[in-house]
Amino acid sequence: MILTSEQRTEAYVASGAWNNVTLCDLLHRSAAVAPETIAFEDVGVGAVPGLSARYGFADAEKRVNGLAAFFAAVGLRPDMVLGIHLPPCADAAIILFAALKAGLVVAPLPIYWTKSEIEAAIESASIKAMVTASEIEDEPSGELVRDVAADTFAIRFVFAVGDGQPDGLIDLSEVLADVEALGEPPEVVRRGAAADHIALLSMARTPDDELLIVPYSHNQLMAIATGHLIEAGVAASETVLSTMHPASLASVAGSIASALISGGHVAFHHGTSLAGLAAAVESTGADRVVLPEVMVAPLAASLDRSVAFSAVVSGLGLAPAPAARTVDLVTLGGLCLIPRARDVAGGALALPSGEARMGGLDTTPVLFEARIKTKAAARNRKTESGELLLGGAAIPDAPWPEPQSGRRSALLGVTSDGFLRTGLAAEEHDGRLVIAGTLGETIGIAGITVSPKRLDALFRSHPGVEDAAVFPIEAGPIGHRLGLAVVPKAGERPSLTELLIWLDGEEAGKLDRPAALVSVSEIPRNADGSVRREALFLQAVA
Repeated sequence: MILTSEQRTEAYVASGAWNNVTLCDLLHRSAAVAPETIAFEDVGVGAVPGLSARYGFADAEKRVNGLAAFFAAVGLRPDMVLGIHLPPCADAAIILFAALKAGLVVAPLPIYWTKSEIEAAIESASIKAMVTASEIEDEPSGELVRDVAADTFAIRFVFAVGDGQPDGLIDLSEVLADVEALGEPPEVVRRGAAADHIALLSMARTPDDELLIVPYSHNQLMAIATGHLIEAGVAASETVLSTMHPASLASVAGSIASALISGGHVAFHHGTSLAGLAAAVESTGADRVVLPEVMVAPLAASLDRSVAFSAVVSGLGLAPAPAARTVDLVTLGGLCLIPRARDVAGGALALPSGEARMGGLDTTPVLFEARIKTKAAARNRKTESGELLLGGAAIPDAPWPEPQSGRRSALLGVTSDGFLRTGLAAEEHDGRLVIAGTLGETIGIAGITVSPKRLDALFRSHPGVEDAAVFPIEAGPIGHRLGLAVVPKAGERPSLTELLIWLDGEEAGKLDRPAALVSVSEIPRNADGSVRREALFLQAVA
């Protein structure tokens, strides 16, 4: 499926920002040049029982080709979407490349999502098949995904990896046990260049907390990876240690594609402790670590040698203490992945207004372009402010088609000339863009934006609550924790424990759970009815 217009495609190819190389082309090139060199490996204690692997490039490509043939044989056709519900692991990389080889589109399903969140993603992204694990961190992920599929008519197959799989799942280890018998991968014939087709769906959320499906083509992913290497100044092969979801933008573009372009390989680690992550860095001899921004400074302090970091940052003002050799991968709430090298002191750099070339070099292609869409009433102000718009080779420029069953997600906003509407408020200062937050009211928790209005309505539905409102509690570089103020009904005194148990029955997400509860006589509101959340916070800590 090609979503970028022919005119923009021709312009990006002519500029050199797009080179019509697919992710599968990268793997094939490495397999031809260095067949025995390690491509993907697991390091550290795994999150899935019985799952730990190391694949050389030739072996990886053989497994990819066989699994692609299997996907085609069972009836998965080009442009169908495969959801990947796995922690970081080498087998996830094999599955991802096999899906792409068969012409499928991959979509990440975060392992902390609830059943209802996965069901919403299936409908919004038109997911037709899923891959999960028997267990993830001792949680019965296989049973969860199997039950989701049983309740969702759209799902055709549920594949799984790991020991001890429940009934009803297709064991990919058994499928690959005789990879030679699976045959050759399918020949996918479609219009246009293969690299123009959509490869990955990213998952984001609007300020109203609606799910947003963000499509990326091979060319867009490759542009991000190339920009990442140029911003980081990478001139030789790198061993990249990735801690991110294996089908996320940060993993596919920031880890896998970046490593393969450099001639290196990827080590996957499902980090649950700082000590375990530091040990994984040392055991692999990692040159670069791709990880959430909050972990950069603590990890740097725990290592005995200098390591480069690619920090996945929200771009909404959360920044850890600076560390040397750091490149920020700015997600803007999951919409993008914009690589930005830090300054000489390790400080984060704001996005530039206008065109931004890879590495800031005049000889490199334009990676993205930033604009501010100002309101008519604000055009006479000295400081330009308004909604941040982004366009260019690394930016999604068209919405994912709405599912025929009816849309449960928001539709990606794109202008007629291909600029992405981010929903973020920005101001321009001396040619730099300062992001002031979202246009709608949100609270940032662990780098994810949640809608306080949605949560207010959720907690007001509790049988013992007359009125309720959430409020943010500052938690340093990780963003905020969630506080909850309730007006109990007469004779009721719901406790935090009771509310958390109730949330389990409501299938609330993990980010919806408050860390503190305060009972109040009324919820303070402004004249327009909006909640005065700062007043609630001050009342809670008084």
